[in-house]
Amino acid sequence: MHELIYFESPGFAEVSRFFLDLSGVEWKNTVVDWDGYVALRNAEELPHGYLPVIKTPNGTLAESNALLRYTGALAGLEPKDLHVRAKVDELVEVINGWREYFTPTFRIDDLEEKVAAREQMFVEGGSMDKALKTISRIYSESSTGWLANTDDMTIADVKAFIDTFMLFSGQFDGITPGMSSNYPVLMQFHDWMANDERIKAYYREAEGLRWVFKPGAFDRF
Repeated sequence: MHELIYFESPGFAEVSRFFLDLSGVEWKNTVVDWDGYVALRNAEELPHGYLPVIKTPNGTLAESNALLRYTGALAGLEPKDLHVRAKVDELVEVINGWREYFTPTFRIDDLEEKVAAREQMFVEGGSMDKALKTISRIYSESSTGWLANTDDMTIADVKAFIDTFMLFSGQFDGITPGMSSNYPVLMQFHDWMANDERIKAYYREAEGLRWVFKPGAFDRF
């Protein structure tokens, strides 16, 4: 039995939730609130003091990128060829890069200042504009539709899909769903991923913030 523990939001655990579901292993999705997190931390059940974690038959694992690779392997989406796997990991790091620009805005207390800082990132040549155009370029250069030019989906594809489009869910002040229309190639990638039968099945009954992962989610913007 595997048990993933995290907050209800997609956040840093969504990719691993999808992979665990896809893997077919027996697993439990444990959702906690802030008080639940504090209780786990105080009980020293979190290896590094943070969520998400996965309790496995062999012990507890932490850190979202470690969980990404572990659950991706369980789901059979980690390439066996070492060179291909390294290319996939390379893309994972590229996708992680945008967080370096975006995360500091959470520390801005003034709402107007926070919104202005985020909007500036999405103007032509801004840090997030460049990051999203990089993902767009990688997708456009693939001959198979998968970011690492593999024959099937890998962890890089799912991470790019979930991390990128979660940005436009409406949960972040200053970033609206309509801003996605500035990236037409990125929206082609959304269509490719959202219409994959594995993704479609997982999010068929999804509600709340997860609307962004459904086919046609951005058609009205």
